[in-house]
Amino acid sequence: MLTIYLVRHGEVHNPQGIIYGHLPGYGLSEKGRQQLVRAAGLLEEHGPFQALYASPLQRAQESAQILGDHLGLGLTTEQLIVETGVAGYQGKPFSALPQPYITEEALVPGIECASSIRTRFLDWAGAMLARHAGGKIIAVTHRDPIGVSLLHWMGKGLDELPGFPIEPGGVYAVRLETAAQAAQVEALG
Repeated sequence: MLTIYLVRHGEVHNPQGIIYGHLPGYGLSEKGRQQLVRAAGLLEEHGPFQALYASPLQRAQESAQILGDHLGLGLTTEQLIVETGVAGYQGKPFSALPQPYITEEALVPGIECASSIRTRFLDWAGAMLARHAGGKIIAVTHRDPIGVSLLHWMGKGLDELPGFPIEPGGVYAVRLETAAQAAQVEALG
C-alpha cells in the first residue's frame, strides 16, 4: 500500500485572466502562497513523508517549494503529473474553452483527453507504488490531472469533473493497493 497526498498548486497570479496551460511565467499569487502554507500545516499532521514530487510548471514548483521548506523535504520534478495539454487554447480567455473541454477520447482538437491524462498519471502512481511501498508521498500537480485520477479511483465518471471540488491548495489523500484499482480517497481540511 502507498498513500499519496495530492496537492493542487495555489492560486496563480493571472491578471489577464488567460488560459496559461504550460506557458512560462505563471507563478503563485500572495493568496496562493498562503494556501500552500495552510496545506503544509494540514500535511504536517500526516507525516512523515518519503518524498515530494511536483509538476515542472512554475506554479507547482513554487507550491512544492513552500511544502518542502515547511516539511523538510527535497523536491523531485515529475513530468507525468504535469497539467493537461491545452496548446490549442493557451493565451486565450477561459471563455474560449469548449464545454466540456476534457473528453474521454481526443474529441477536442488542441486539448489532451482524459484517457491520456489518466494513463500517464496512473503510470506514475504505479511507479511510486514500487518505489515507496508502505510509505507516504506528496505530489503537487494540477486540477484536471487530480480530478481525472480521483474520479477513476473513486469509480466515478468523467461527467462529474466540471463540478468536482478541487480548490487551489486543496489536499487529497489516496490510499492505493494498485494504481489501476479503486482506492480510498479523502479530502483533507
